[in-house]
Amino acid sequence: MTWPKSLGRLVVALTLLLFAALSPGQDINKQGWPIPDLKGLHPYSITVKNVDGVEKMVEKFLTPDGGHVARVSGNGKVFAYAVDKDQEPPIDYLLLDLDGYGKFTVKLGPDDSYRIPEWVSR
Repeated sequence: MTWPKSLGRLVVALTLLLFAALSPGQDINKQGWPIPDLKGLHPYSITVKNVDGVEKMVEKFLTPDGGHVARVSGNGKVFAYAVDKDQEPPIDYLLLDLDGYGKFTVKLGPDDSYRIPEWVSR
């Protein structure tokens, strides 16, 4: 049996949302959380490593207000932003795009974990 792509994506998104709903420090915004504005900023650190068959890149940017933002991508597709206002661990929050449509609908707390979304490896 073959599922249409849209149905498969819906199942994946619902599964991830269910998993995310079990995490205490996270919020969901169906319209998407605003992403950090990185215009005019240059990364001060870039790391690349292979995670579960995905080339994961983390670019860190210093912000004008003294914090930093990490833009996280896999195979060239941005799927998360980590925001930290004081540059001290832990991060304040992480925004995650679960379905690949450019909406960062999940906001995770500093103690929450995440997996690279399946759409990144396609």
